[in-house]
Amino acid sequence: MENTILAIAISTLDFLNYAEKCRLFAALKNLGGVAADSPLSFFRTASYDQIAALSKRDARRPLKIRRWDPDERFRLSVKGAKTAAALGVGALLFFDGLYPPLLKEIPDPPFALFYRGNIKALWSKTVSVVGTRRLSPEGRKAARDFSYQAAEAGYCVVSGLALGADGCAHKGAVDAFYDQKAKTVNTAAVLACGVDNVFPPSHKKIAGQIIQNGGALLSEWAPGVPGEKWRFVSRNRIIAGLAPATVVIQAPPGSGALLTADFALGYNRELYFHQACFCKNALVLAELVHKNLQAQEGAAAARKIQTRPESYVSDGAQVIGGFLDFRSCFEQKFP
Repeated sequence: MENTILAIAISTLDFLNYAEKCRLFAALKNLGGVAADSPLSFFRTASYDQIAALSKRDARRPLKIRRWDPDERFRLSVKGAKTAAALGVGALLFFDGLYPPLLKEIPDPPFALFYRGNIKALWSKTVSVVGTRRLSPEGRKAARDFSYQAAEAGYCVVSGLALGADGCAHKGAVDAFYDQKAKTVNTAAVLACGVDNVFPPSHKKIAGQIIQNGGALLSEWAPGVPGEKWRFVSRNRIIAGLAPATVVIQAPPGSGALLTADFALGYNRELYFHQACFCKNALVLAELVHKNLQAQEGAAAARKIQTRPESYVSDGAQVIGGFLDFRSCFEQKFP
């Protein structure tokens, strides 16, 4: 359990980037019997300056930490490790062999991934499927059908277990398994909280189906960490990073799904928009959101107005009609 406690403790150090966390982990593992009885006892009493020195933290980056309480961090880390043990939560560090190789390629990969279920699901072909929570009937069908066929073809569908497109995507992969079209539940859900806390609660059933039948729940946040708004943005980079291609089902202006699209482009991954983005109901919602944003003031609202599926398509993103369309386009480039 000591390694899990240490991994959790280091993962909570938001003022360090992944490379600094890796250096800190290596340094602490080498401290045993020299500067302390164990790495954990050192971590429990270390000052911020000692942690920064061991991690070789880049002092030019602004400091985000408000309060340093090593004893409290240690207590919460032990609690998280006990929860992990009780629920069978695994912990993968950046340099572990099972760490998803595509995720290693992004500029800021998670130092640790905590997971429930079969993390090896991410070693098969993957495709990320995202979209708005306010999905139209056409969007619900598109997300479910795309993911059903992707799972049937052996792709692992990566999404975020949120309401709307995410839930429909996971359901499609689950349905393919129960219809005996896929050998396992070919889907992985990336959470914006610890994997011990399924959110929204209405998706606990599908989360259980994923875990029990070959899929995975995963998060960079340790068990016990609650979901907060800013963590969803951080989660989106992982969804984009886990797959060579991202498919946007529906996304009105400023949608969080378009942040995932931006991450995918930033990682030089393929980006596709489902034609459901441009159906009548989707365009009605987009216009409503557009008007609401126009009524707001500030740069953030102005940026959201400019961020819409049409702009990505104008810049070269492809529009697809479904999974077979995606497969034809994608596998032609990456046979």
